[in-house]
Amino acid sequence: MEATRTLIDRVYVVVLFADVTSAVAAGDFEQARYKIVLYIAILLLAGIIGSFAEMIGYKVENQSYEVSMNQFYRKLINKDMSYYKNAHSGYLTTAFRQYLDGSILMARSFRSEILKTFITLTAPVIILLLAVPRVGLIMLLVIAVQIIYILWSSSKAQKYRIITSEIYRKISGEVNDDITNIVAFKSASNENRSYKHIEKRSKEETRAFWLRRKTTILLDLPRTVITSAMVGFTFLVALDTTSNSAEAVGILVLTLFYTFRILGSVAEIPELVGRHDDTVTKIAPTLKILEDSYENIKDPLTPKELHVSGGSINLDKVSFSYDDAIGENVLDKFNLHIAAGETVGIVGLSGAGKSTLASLLMRFDDVTSGSISIDGTDIRRVTQKDLRNAIAYVPQEPLLFHQTIRQNIGYMNTEVEDEDVINAAKAAHAHNFVIKLPKGYDTMVGERGIKLSGGQKQRIVIARAVLKNAPIMLFDEATSALDSESEHIIQQALPQIIGKHTAIIIAHRLSTVAGLDRIVVMHDGKIEEQGTHKELISKKGRYYRLWQKQTTQGT
Repeated sequence: MEATRTLIDRVYVVVLFADVTSAVAAGDFEQARYKIVLYIAILLLAGIIGSFAEMIGYKVENQSYEVSMNQFYRKLINKDMSYYKNAHSGYLTTAFRQYLDGSILMARSFRSEILKTFITLTAPVIILLLAVPRVGLIMLLVIAVQIIYILWSSSKAQKYRIITSEIYRKISGEVNDDITNIVAFKSASNENRSYKHIEKRSKEETRAFWLRRKTTILLDLPRTVITSAMVGFTFLVALDTTSNSAEAVGILVLTLFYTFRILGSVAEIPELVGRHDDTVTKIAPTLKILEDSYENIKDPLTPKELHVSGGSINLDKVSFSYDDAIGENVLDKFNLHIAAGETVGIVGLSGAGKSTLASLLMRFDDVTSGSISIDGTDIRRVTQKDLRNAIAYVPQEPLLFHQTIRQNIGYMNTEVEDEDVINAAKAAHAHNFVIKLPKGYDTMVGERGIKLSGGQKQRIVIARAVLKNAPIMLFDEATSALDSESEHIIQQALPQIIGKHTAIIIAHRLSTVAGLDRIVVMHDGKIEEQGTHKELISKKGRYYRLWQKQTTQGT
């Protein structure tokens, strides 16, 4: 509809005015009335057609927005864990919004501004070239020179746009970081330091914004001088081509009006280009996020189906090193077989490689060499979705969503019954504290579960794993956040939690794994010893020394 209105308001109405003027000058009032009635009819028809065109335009725009959002979100969440280890969540969230807002602004700008400006420039020039060739050529030259100069001057301010946009994203990320970790923030009394830091950032942003504006204004001055000179010259040429006839009066009116229209549209171009460049600057880093692969862990082209009948796990000569640790293997030709239904504890000092095993089994990272298989199927031959559906994973840090306790427990199964949620909470010894909350299972836990204690959060996460009921259970320091009483309760409940599943329990506290079928003691990426609790105590090796130290210190 914008294009239709522009054709009528900025192009046809000038032609109409010129025709009416010529008719009146010639004394033909009947012709003048006819032109006015024709204009009204065209305006009504254009309004009807334009309304339908506008609805179609908005429909296409909304569909484009929806597609863009889904594509970006899918691309973002499908990146490897290695990407998120180095990324800033607040920065990514801001980039996500800027990409979507920028995309919709560009589409809207094309419909309402770029197209309008294009019509306003091209149609009058074409008419002037036909009616008054000399004036038309001058206007064509004015437009060409102006556009070239505007694009050049805009490029000079581009570096300041990039700076302000980057600072904006960083400020958003840092504020998000402070709010997400508000407990640590408040407890450290970091308010003044944070204020000063944000003040410094804001000064950097405003300085860059001022330099950009100053550059734009200074570069705009020569353009204004050139425009003024060209306007005067155009009017002189128009007068020179005019005779005393009634038709000539109309042509003069047409020339003067179109000259002002064209120059008015040219004057809008700097702001239009500036807004366009702002939007592109905001979108550009996001496009880089989309283009960066960070998808080294890929599903096979022809994946096998993972049928877990027993849940046996075999690690065969597994070696692994991080990209930034050249020549240093976290695991080196590591071998471990876990029978179906067996419960195995993995213990050792920090840096022994315990959590790396969990990461490799979940395919958050991939082995450098060797293989990991479940029931004889190499986990690289199946999709990541199938693999992770077969494992109930409880990470060291209990991560909760800003949802209700019920939704958090049932996160992996949206069609779960309330009774199943409650049974899972009871198995994880979470039910008793949940029912004491004001809204029970409908209590919102806050961002990252800030309303709950560490032990309460961990029991909710354990309940989630219980409810998932996967054939393999993987606990990565899952009791580290529990107090001694809660840990003791969970230790007693482990047989019920694990049931007949194959289970790997990585733990710092040896008391957590003392009752398991087998305990594997790791050191420097290798198995130093393994056996039952009783067997390892009798060997008086590393496990024995750790046990003595922990029982003596009461940890």
